[in-house]
Amino acid sequence: MAVLQAPGRQYDRILETGIRPFDLSRDLRAVAELIAAAFATELDDRGNAALREMRMMSNFGGFLGLVNRSTGEFNDMLNGFVWVEAGKIVGNITVQRGDKIGSRWQIANVAVAPSFRGRGLSRRLMETAVEHVESCGGEWAVLQVYARNVVARHLYDSMGFEEVGGIVDLRVERTPRIDVARRPEPHLTPFRASDWQPLYELANHQLGSQAQWWRALRRTEYQQTIEEQVGEWFQHLIGRNDVYRRAAQISPRFEAALVLTAQRWSGDHQIQLWARPEHYGNYDASLLHWALFALQDYPRRPVNISLSTEHGVAQEVLQAYGFQPLRTLVTMRKRIGSADR
Repeated sequence: MAVLQAPGRQYDRILETGIRPFDLSRDLRAVAELIAAAFATELDDRGNAALREMRMMSNFGGFLGLVNRSTGEFNDMLNGFVWVEAGKIVGNITVQRGDKIGSRWQIANVAVAPSFRGRGLSRRLMETAVEHVESCGGEWAVLQVYARNVVARHLYDSMGFEEVGGIVDLRVERTPRIDVARRPEPHLTPFRASDWQPLYELANHQLGSQAQWWRALRRTEYQQTIEEQVGEWFQHLIGRNDVYRRAAQISPRFEAALVLTAQRWSGDHQIQLWARPEHYGNYDASLLHWALFALQDYPRRPVNISLSTEHGVAQEVLQAYGFQPLRTLVTMRKRIGSADR
């Protein structure tokens, strides 16, 4: 980073140009605004929630910076670099430790102000991040990028990142109208929230070790706490929403499963679907038809679902009902350092 001192009393402040480490005490608000501008068309509800949290935290930047210098409390969460032009942050990249031993690192929030794009800032920020991972003894760098972001994907491809999986979000704006229920499949049966173990095993089998290489599934994502079970029961009691569960079960294990959250008051309906890859196409149509038929008794609101990019059969079934793919988030990784480390 070049640090320039402009002559003259009216330019007493230091003007910075280039890359420097992210400073929690002073950069949080500027980075939040940069991310908002750079990803204005890509941020989903989770992204907007994260931005709100960053803006709120920026009000305590000085205190947080002091705590971090003393304890390193936020190093893994907010570590990274910024690109500065004349004292203004115009680029950012976040580099986070991805596991306890520091072998895997996540790169995120690669953002450049629209007026500074096309100048190679993203590549320089990426090179700095990869160098940082290597200097910390990291073996892998991982990132996620939307498939439609052709410019970013070309950059990551050129730097040796490879694709290891993806998630596609699909949505229909109004619940499709279905007048006739299908003949019930003999193997489709209800299951309860307490039957989380076969569902967890099914999800692990579907994703496999390759898809879970970066972030393994957690039991807590499938095993509801008592409080969560009571909350689900209460939402049903007051008529706000209902949760339905169906599984294709031939043996004690699940071959496929679906969870439907149907809203009565407000909000979008949500569908979750799992299937063993060897059974793709066997139960998808029946489970999805059952879920959409169950929604006929609810307000005709948008319906959302997220699927593995490899689950192509289910995507075809959904698109036949009018679902449209909104976005595809691709996970990519790069081996750092020598291959035999």
